[in-house]
Amino acid sequence: GTMGFGLPAAMGVQTACPDSLVIDIDGDGSFQMNIQELGTLTCEKLPVKILLLNNQHLGMVVQWEDRFMSGRRAHTYLGPVDHPEALGEGDGTMPMETFPNFVKIAEGYGIKARQVRSRAEYPAALAEMLAYDGPYLLDVICPYQEHVLPMIPSGRTVREIITK
Repeated sequence: GTMGFGLPAAMGVQTACPDSLVIDIDGDGSFQMNIQELGTLTCEKLPVKILLLNNQHLGMVVQWEDRFMSGRRAHTYLGPVDHPEALGEGDGTMPMETFPNFVKIAEGYGIKARQVRSRAEYPAALAEMLAYDGPYLLDVICPYQEHVLPMIPSGRTVREIITK
């Protein structure tokens, strides 16, 4: 879908179906396109859950850079420019400090939030999010090397879809 559409769409679904569990599964780059909607989420008391897949990159753009531009980066890393990831030279380890701090941002809007940095932490954190009555942001730190497939290259047709 369109970048930034996840949270506003989830809020619309929650408004239309107030008794349903609504989860916005979003990437960190997309989420920042409409991050101000956290204010609306709080003001309207919408219990939307946000599962944020945070790879510190504009994921789909990085995928294009890796596949078609020899991994050259054009400011797609969401962090300091002196980090190796900014040049496409990261080793895949997750940084100890993430940028921005989505937990603090959510808490600034009065939304409960938690960050998960390992698979071992994830089941308990997910259960906590799902059991919580109000809005909740679960910031899941992910390796940026994971590509999203299938994809259709620019100027190509569905017959030329990339699946691997």
